[in-house]
This record gives sequence, C-alpha cells and structure tokens, in this order.
Amino acid sequence: MSFSGGVLTLGPKIFSRDASGALATRIGTVFLRTPGLVTLRGIHAMQRLAFIDALNARRREGGDPPLTPEEVEAEMAESVDLLFDENYALIRPDPNNMALAIRGDEFLQHYVSKRRIRYLNIQNKNVRDALRERGEAWRMAPVPRFEEEIRVLIEDARVGIGGRAIYYYNHLTGTRFLTLGSFRSLGALPTPELRSLLLEIQKNLQGRNRFGNPEIDFLPRGALSVEQFASQPFAELSDDALRAAYASLLAAFEQAVKEPSLRQDDPNDPEWRKHLSQALIQKANETGVTAVIEGLSPEFFMQIEWLPGGRVEGGKIFFDPIFAEADAHPEDAQLQRLCDHRARAILFNYIREYSQIEYVNIGRTRRSLSGRTGQGPRAFVYIVEMKERHRPRPQVKIIRIQRWTVASHLAEGKPLLQAMIEAEDYTDYVMDRRLGARQLGMRLPAIMMPRTFREAVRDGANVQNVWTAYFERDYISGYATDKIPDHLYASQAFSDALFALLGQAAAPNLIVGRAAIEGGKTIFDDGDEVIALNSEHLPVDLILSEPTGSFTNYARPYAETIADYAAAVNRRKPFIPDFPRAAERFVVGFEEEFARIQRIYRDQREGFNALFRDRPRDVNGSIAYRWECVLKRLDAVNVHALACQLRDYIDL
Repeated sequence: MSFSGGVLTLGPKIFSRDASGALATRIGTVFLRTPGLVTLRGIHAMQRLAFIDALNARRREGGDPPLTPEEVEAEMAESVDLLFDENYALIRPDPNNMALAIRGDEFLQHYVSKRRIRYLNIQNKNVRDALRERGEAWRMAPVPRFEEEIRVLIEDARVGIGGRAIYYYNHLTGTRFLTLGSFRSLGALPTPELRSLLLEIQKNLQGRNRFGNPEIDFLPRGALSVEQFASQPFAELSDDALRAAYASLLAAFEQAVKEPSLRQDDPNDPEWRKHLSQALIQKANETGVTAVIEGLSPEFFMQIEWLPGGRVEGGKIFFDPIFAEADAHPEDAQLQRLCDHRARAILFNYIREYSQIEYVNIGRTRRSLSGRTGQGPRAFVYIVEMKERHRPRPQVKIIRIQRWTVASHLAEGKPLLQAMIEAEDYTDYVMDRRLGARQLGMRLPAIMMPRTFREAVRDGANVQNVWTAYFERDYISGYATDKIPDHLYASQAFSDALFALLGQAAAPNLIVGRAAIEGGKTIFDDGDEVIALNSEHLPVDLILSEPTGSFTNYARPYAETIADYAAAVNRRKPFIPDFPRAAERFVVGFEEEFARIQRIYRDQREGFNALFRDRPRDVNGSIAYRWECVLKRLDAVNVHALACQLRDYIDL
C-alpha cells in the first residue's frame, strides 16, 4: 500500500510482470471519491473490500472512526472496473453512468498512456454514443474477427482468482468460464492445490459481481449447478474423499457436455475456438457488435480501425492530445501508425468546410474487403462519421486515397513536376471514367468529390510537401453481393430478385469492360456491388460503389469474357431452391438492360460520341480513345446472340 499525492494505490503496477513473465495482474479498480487505484489479484469485489480496509486503516492511524456504511457505499458507487491484457487497460463502464467512466478514464491516464486505454461494453448504445460524441470511436476495444486475433483473445482471457489460471474471463460480463478441459486438468494437481481450487470454485460460483453476473460459470453455461458444489464440505474431507467428490463432479460435467468440440480444450480446433470466443465476446442478452454506426454492414464494420481525431466544442475543434505524444516520439512506429497523419488531414478539411459539426470520427479499413489484386498500389480507404447540429442523423462518408499519387510517382524516381502532373492527370481520368460508366448505365453513388490534402513525403534526400488526392462519396448501406449470407438464398423470392438485379448490373459492367489492369481478369460481383433490401428483406436495388477497372478491357470482343458473368450465377447454384428459374432471371435482366443501353446510344449517338471529344485522343489508352472503342463495340453486337452465349455458360 502506498499513499502519494493524495492517491491510495494497492497492488502491482499496471502491465508489470511476475517472475514467470506473465502479467502481474489482469484486473483493477479506480476509485474517484477518495482517489485510489487497486490492482491486487482476485476479483473486483475483493479489490473494493481491500480498498475500504486500507482507508479504515489509515483513518485509525489518524485517530478517526471507520467509514460509516453510507460512506462505504459512496466510495463503492464512485468506482470503475478495469481489465488488463497484453496491450490495453480496458475500462468496463456502467452504460447508465458514462460520466463516471470518463472520469475514471481521465484519472487512469495519469498511470497509462491514453493510447493504451480502451472501453468495453461497446455492444451497448449508450457506451458507443458517449464515445462517438467525443470523437473517440477509436477508444472502443476492437472485437476480434480474424483467426489470429481470436487466438490472442482466448490466450489473454485465461486468468486465475487466487490460484492458478484455470478460467477464461469474459471482459464484458465479468464472468469467468470453466471448461471441461480445465476442470479435468485439476485431477493431476497435488491434493492441497486441488482442495484450494475446489473451494475457490465453490465460493465464487455462488457470487455475483456488481453487474449481477455470476463470478464463475461453466462452458456450456450451467453444466454444473451451484447446488452440486455447495453441498460439498471440501475443507473437511479427507484426501481420498476429496478425490472421490472431485471425480463425481467431473463425471457430471462430462455427462452435461454434449458438444463434441467442448470435450477437450484444443486451441487448434476451429469449433472449440468458435464456442469459446462466443462465450468471451457476447453477453447473454446481446448478440455481439455489428455496428458502431447504425446501418454499417457487419463485414465493413469489423474491418474498421478507428483512429484518433478531435473533439468539437462550441464549433471549435480540439485535436486529441495523443497527437502531441506522437509528435514527441517520432521513433515510436506503433504510435505513429495510430496517429495517422492522413486521417488528421482529412479531418482538418472537414472542420474547415463545415461550420455546424457536432462530432466527427474517422477510421481506416484494416484489410481489403475484395481481396482484389492487379490494380496497382492499394487504394487506402477511410470512413468518416460526421454529425452536424442541424441534422437528425450523422452522415457517413467513404474516403478513398487516389492509387497513383505524387508520392507514389516520386517513389518511382520521377521528378517532382512530372509526378505532380501525372497524379493530376490520373485524378481527371478517375472522374472521367466515372462519368463514362454512368453515361453507359452503371448505377453509381450520386456524388463523388475529388479533394486533396498536403503531406510531407521523401524525395530522395529531401522532404517535400505535396498534394495528395482523395475521393469522397456517401456510404452505401446494404450487402456486398459477394458477402450475402448463404441462408438468404433459401428464399426463392430473394434469389429471383437478386439474380434479376445482378443480370442488369452485368450488362453495363461488360460494356465498359471492368477488368484488372494486370492480367485483364474481369471485375464483377467481388465486393463493389451493394444490394439494398426492402422491409421484407428482398433485394430492390443494386449500386456499384466503386467503378474500379472500368474501361480497362476496351478492345476485346464480348465473347471472350461473357463466361466470367455466368460464373457469378454458377457459384450460387448450391444455395438456390429453383436454380434454372433464378438463372433465367439473370439472363433476361442482362439482355433487357444491355438492349436498353444499346438503344439509348443509337438514339443519341452524336451526344455519346462527343462526350470526351475535348480530351486528348491517344491510341495508347487515353479515355477519349477507350470511349471510342467501347461505343463501337456496343453498336456492333447482336444482344440476343450474346445473351444466348451467356445462357450456354450457365450450368443448368
């Protein structure tokens, strides 16, 4: 125990290690009425009692009476639960008292860098909203999605109470789960340790934490009851009787476990990891995080890494103080990645342009959603959630950094002036490509704006401040067509509507020749197409979020790539009740839309032909030349014959 600067501390330092190299403690409690931090091993209830005991001991030394029950209650009420893993100090807030959690957060920052403090319980809207409104979506503890993250989650969740680490700890509920494998392992322990752990389980199985959740439960839940343990006098039993009582409980546990993957603790078994991670991530009455931003698709949300930005107060922006820490430690690569200079520059643009911002959050995608290759440098994608005071709901924007920038051209060794000109030319090309795709029937987001920010990049031995271009559009809510859950196809009405929309989208996709730059592989149905559902969960619209690769394949005959579109139909065959009917919807949708676009072109031929007449015509691939080739190909095709070819490639 120590008392310094008016703060009472009990236990080891946060993130300190024991003799074996493991974290010395995995839980903590912050006290705010009388400032204090307790990190003693055990459970949070024990930490609170230890804090009260320490306060009373200090009062006795000063000749004061012990705390009254009312004063004890007041100390308890102004406390905040903490959990520690290898990377973060995690705040488990009371969703109904976020002001208390934020006070605890500010107190904790005296002991831990803000970048290492995160919030749990983000399934709860109150928690999410409190952080979003502070511009701190990045403070939400990330939910594991990828296999390596789930393995780390499970490993970090292994905790003890007073003895060895035999439990798996759910940070959200405070419940420690005991698996059959862990319970079976107790049989190999010396009898004194077995007795101690059985007493520990017996005591805590009957306890509830401050949120009303059991201190200990089994996996599966309720496999053994409180009564089965409560009736055992473990402390008085002889060694042989203790072993017999344990064997009886183990047999009952084994009988209660019906799921084969839960009969052995095997981190290499995907099913075991699935069941355990579900128990560790979810609450009994909640279904896990699907969105921080309402309307954001689950697969998109799970890919977002939220970043520090700033808080808006009275129309004024105050950048997060963590940026100052990053400026002071340029050698810290992890901190530099967190304090993304591009995200800050994008945020700065928003603050300059909008005067009514209430809050803003910015994140970047952690991995590509399409997995597409052959398009040159990866186009880094950011997402912005911005709430204006006069609007009832926040706006969600997608920011895509231009693929070929001044920086990327400098990295190729090009002179600065040439790099700037080529980057600007590419910005024009992207916008022209979008215009051409829209002119030929593609359903695209209503608005896409090109913008820029300044960033410092290295040009040989020098550092240059150059402009970097990016494109902003509205987020499109719905399912990416390649990520539609398989079970939805069981509805024939769903499949019919989807295939009709896919067929309609395939027509302009083929016309504009969407393909990878390297290799010429057709791009279709791989993450950019988004379907919107109506109130009956049936597809009603399909929007192409990004016309990536448009006009790449501008010369090849349609017959050479038509089979690629049939592949989008064939891969769904196992899920469709009446596949021939759905496939015919696709072909009919394709033929009708293709014929419609061809008819519009022929009716307004001169207007189409003149669209890019003021752009340089270069047979090496300028937009004007590509446009000319695409229109000639469109005019020359027999649409019905092309649709018949498509039908022939479908595996009916």
